[in-house]
Amino acid sequence: MAVERSSGLQTIATLAEEIARSSPEAAHKAMQIAELARELDDSADVGTIRDVLEAQTVDSNEMSDTRARTTATEIADALKR
Repeated sequence: MAVERSSGLQTIATLAEEIARSSPEAAHKAMQIAELARELDDSADVGTIRDVLEAQTVDSNEMSDTRARTTATEIADALKR
């Protein structure tokens, strides 16, 4: 499901960019839509990473919920670069 969501959000961003190029009067709003789609796509990655971290440490209690969230955000940020 995460792959389908990501693909859908990427499609929305691509279509919004095409609208921005073809319609100058709608360019600003279209680019806002494209940026929002990218942000939503990125936020899904953080959730997935956090789920994996928590699943890996659930039995061992090696990582607190706060640390899992922080680490997931750091990993997602690094992947964006």
